[in-house]
Amino acid sequence: MSRLILTEKIRETFGTFVKWGTCFNYVNFNHKDLGYALTGLAHIEPFFKLNSEWRISVKLGTGLAYMSNPYHPTDNPQNLTYSSRIAFPLYVGANTYYFFNKQTAVKINLSYQHISNGGFKQPNLGINYPVIGLGLEHALDTYSIPPKKALGQYEKERCVGLLMGYSIKEDTTNTNNQHVATAMLFYSRQVTRINSITGAISTEYQQIAQSSNALDEWSIAPMIGNELIFGKLLFGQQIGAYILRGESAPNALLQNYYLLYKINSNLRTGVNLKVHGRVADYLSFQFGLVF
Repeated sequence: MSRLILTEKIRETFGTFVKWGTCFNYVNFNHKDLGYALTGLAHIEPFFKLNSEWRISVKLGTGLAYMSNPYHPTDNPQNLTYSSRIAFPLYVGANTYYFFNKQTAVKINLSYQHISNGGFKQPNLGINYPVIGLGLEHALDTYSIPPKKALGQYEKERCVGLLMGYSIKEDTTNTNNQHVATAMLFYSRQVTRINSITGAISTEYQQIAQSSNALDEWSIAPMIGNELIFGKLLFGQQIGAYILRGESAPNALLQNYYLLYKINSNLRTGVNLKVHGRVADYLSFQFGLVF
């Protein structure tokens, strides 16, 4: 269920027209240990090509998932991918449409999806899977695409800010909740209407039960990344390497995936998922100041 927004304000903001909407999915993982997932996602879909017949877009989404068969030490000990009924799906994909009349199109979709609980409960390796989809899409009303116009000038933003984050994650023994606090000094430079290049220094304190060395609970990592700009929503992807590596980090490289909302020109809030390879470490809530 979605809506295509064909206003000039949207086109000036994104450089193109976009869809926004929700989708509900049932996914059977075809394995008795993994069971199935019911997911609900909110998504945004900017179009790169938009004419009467052929259309091409990208699609980003996130939401909530119900997982049918979580890890249990006696009933389901083999499932190390998720251990809670509620998890968080992430979605990125590309779509190609062919409209054979004004309201109905054949649609081909390629996507990559991730589901994990963000480290709130262990084990939590996460499930990562690609999807190829073929289907039909029908518009409830007839409409026409406005003709192309020259886009107006826009000011490229540069900003420096500080993001503070907090999370509670379960340790690998499934017995204790560990506190995680982060501080990230970042720089962002807009390069197009819909994306910025970012750089950051992340400092992290991650509590470790019975740690003999306080320094083992700290990590520092420089990061670089790309940030997609959807109006007041920012979706970023960053990769970095530790220069101080805490005991909880399984390898030298890390990734961040974040979704932030611009409250105003100086305040931001949202969530951040920290990942090592294909394994989610934790999901944190963030609040930031832009100087």
